[in-house]
Amino acid sequence: MSITYTNCAIDLLALAQAAIKFSQAAADVNHRQQALSDAYFSWRVSAGVKELIKRDDENWMAMMTATAEEYRQKQNAKGRERRAKAKLLALVAGLERAKQ
Repeated sequence: MSITYTNCAIDLLALAQAAIKFSQAAADVNHRQQALSDAYFSWRVSAGVKELIKRDDENWMAMMTATAEEYRQKQNAKGRERRAKAKLLALVAGLERAKQ
């Protein structure tokens, strides 16, 4: 019977660790989104662009080029968040199956 409790404790620990990792990943996505928005704003100020930039505009491409690193970091953070969420959901599903 102690093996069952030990396995349950290990499963709950893994679940808690996965939940923490997902929470951190989600917070990182928010942080990276804010950094990207700040980079867009900084570029617009430095370029003197005050009006709305349309996607087919040359300013759009210049802004995208200037903020490519921030965009890449946000996309990487979103990937880490997706993987952390998938792991968390898989652990929950595994615990639910074990409970049945």
